[in-house]
Amino acid sequence: MLKNILNLPALGPIIRSTWTWRLVRLIMLALLLVMIAFGWHQHAIPGVKVRDPLMYSNFTTFNLWVLWMMGMVVVAMVFGRSWCTVCPVGWINGVLSRFGLRRELPAWLNNFVPVTLVLVFLQLLVYFFSIHRYPDYTAIFLTWMLILALVAGLIFRQRSFCLLLCPAGAVFSLYARLAPWQLRVSDKSVCVGCSAKPCISTEPAWRQAALGGMRFSWRTQPEGCPVGLVPAEINDSSACTLCLNCVQTCCNDNVSLGARRWPGDLNKQGLRFGETLFFLVLLGLLTANFAKVYVDLRESIFWVPETLALSLGWESAGFYPLAVIWVGLIFPLLLLLPGVMVYLVGQIKVSTLEGEPASAPRDVSVASILPGFMSFLGRLALPLIPLVLSAHFALAIVKLNAKFGYLPLALQDPSGVKSFLAINVMQTLAPPGVLVPLDVLKWVIVVILLSGFFLSALAARAAAKADSQRHDGTDRPFMLAALVSLVILSWFYGSTVVEWLFVR
Repeated sequence: MLKNILNLPALGPIIRSTWTWRLVRLIMLALLLVMIAFGWHQHAIPGVKVRDPLMYSNFTTFNLWVLWMMGMVVVAMVFGRSWCTVCPVGWINGVLSRFGLRRELPAWLNNFVPVTLVLVFLQLLVYFFSIHRYPDYTAIFLTWMLILALVAGLIFRQRSFCLLLCPAGAVFSLYARLAPWQLRVSDKSVCVGCSAKPCISTEPAWRQAALGGMRFSWRTQPEGCPVGLVPAEINDSSACTLCLNCVQTCCNDNVSLGARRWPGDLNKQGLRFGETLFFLVLLGLLTANFAKVYVDLRESIFWVPETLALSLGWESAGFYPLAVIWVGLIFPLLLLLPGVMVYLVGQIKVSTLEGEPASAPRDVSVASILPGFMSFLGRLALPLIPLVLSAHFALAIVKLNAKFGYLPLALQDPSGVKSFLAINVMQTLAPPGVLVPLDVLKWVIVVILLSGFFLSALAARAAAKADSQRHDGTDRPFMLAALVSLVILSWFYGSTVVEWLFVR
């Protein structure tokens, strides 16, 4: 029944309808504008000497940094890139791309490097300005997102904002490989025989509405696939944004949306160069953020940039850029380095020579020892995604468990001022409590991390077996390298959970 939910009697027509998603996207756009309005000019409370009094009580900051940022991890784990289906920013970008200059996105930009730089830039904004703590900064941030989506849509074809400037979409593309849902064509031979191909067509077409003898015609500009995919050629779920355009335009009803078997897309080739770079930055930032509640571990992680900044006399202004470079690139490389070394040791071949070895000079460069270093990192990263997602998921449910109780307050008092004063000054209102007691939650976190570890181990085994289909025998060095990396990452996450929830 779940093989293709588009065929479900009640749900299928709703999903297929363009008006369903237009309505949802309009509602989401209205919500986005309301968030900007309620955050604008709300920075602090006069007379209150608290640095960020509106961080959780304000409608804007609560909705973006708690409800959306954490809730989307849960959604991505279950439904992959389904958020992209209803994202109002990507929708606006796609609509304008049909009527603007329609320039092709340069090939050198069509990778994950720009969006990786955007993720680094956002982390710097968090370090320097704490934009996640203040409603007005958050409102300005959302406004710039909309402006950039408008400008990008007026210049480029397709959803260039999603490809260039949306780190959330890049995160979803990583986690979509694990999601139990996929969009595929039902029969590729049908697509081969289709000459019209309305699923990818962007050629202008005429449409007509009729009522009795009245006729109204207009010329439309189809969007096609917003990220330039051909449905019949989709082999993994990382790039498909689930916009459902192909579902709605296919003239042969040949697109299916349904469940798939484990391990999804995790037993295929590794991440591409740009994806690997983004994964490294995400891994470093996530691991450093995860460890922030374990003071000793956090100080150990940031010891190098802190020491370097102090020795250079740069203090906080210089520490933040150094910290981003460290945790976003060097630190994750160090986390994966033992796995790389194990793989290299596994590649050593010992043989018996018939005579004295030749004394001719040999190529001892890194490229000769491990050809395609980033390619190998991309292959190593793929089975680590379940563990990274489990850590992200653990952070999300801890945050939601602690702060979800602010939702009624943010709805009743969107500015957050009255709620803060009632709780912290007049004390006429009790602060929101946790949803689940910590004694229960800590075991839930343990189960989540253990599940991520075992799923990653299974994915590494599947990837090693998939590789053995191209070579003789199982790729045991790769399997061992992946397990070493899993153990190291699990130690970071596990020790933090033990110190945070079981010791303190």
